[in-house]
Amino acid sequence: MSRPKSVERLIENFARLPGVGPKTSERLTYFLLRSDPNVARSLVEAIETARASTRVCSQCFNLDESDPCTVCSDASRDRGLMLVVEDPRDVSAFEESGFRGIYHVLQGRVSSLEGIGLGDLTLSALHRRLAAEVPREIVLATNPDLEGEGTAQLLLEQLASYGASITRIARGIPAGATITQVSKSILADAIDGRRPLA
Repeated sequence: MSRPKSVERLIENFARLPGVGPKTSERLTYFLLRSDPNVARSLVEAIETARASTRVCSQCFNLDESDPCTVCSDASRDRGLMLVVEDPRDVSAFEESGFRGIYHVLQGRVSSLEGIGLGDLTLSALHRRLAAEVPREIVLATNPDLEGEGTAQLLLEQLASYGASITRIARGIPAGATITQVSKSILADAIDGRRPLA
């Protein structure tokens, strides 16, 4: 038996989300169709509100409802300690671990398979920030997988001339894991155990 076109469209749209396959998208669709209509309305409203009120910080490229973001606006942060991460989700994870420095979000990582190079990241904005003010330490906190390690190595070559101490997060994070998957205590250990790259 064929499904109504509207149901097929909803399944197809859920399947576009990362990590959502055909079975999960079908399950989500039928859950929403069977649930109270307020559940679906609340979901739509939450998506629309997030889309309308969230923006990219013009300084660090984190996502926030203000620009500059709450981290960049916080005068109590240690501006001599910069953590360079791949994704805004990584900022949230490090914030939960207690990190009190500042961030720069690359908005991705170098991946030859996906056709992403250094020019596709926020590297030129990072150079502009460092030209204005060089922190005492730049911690490269890309994910400890093949692309993350490659990105960290390329960043080391790009940033070495600024004179800051450049370190890499410690191996407290298991290889192959992403930063958002590990616990706050492991992230805190990774920050504390960072090592020099040059």
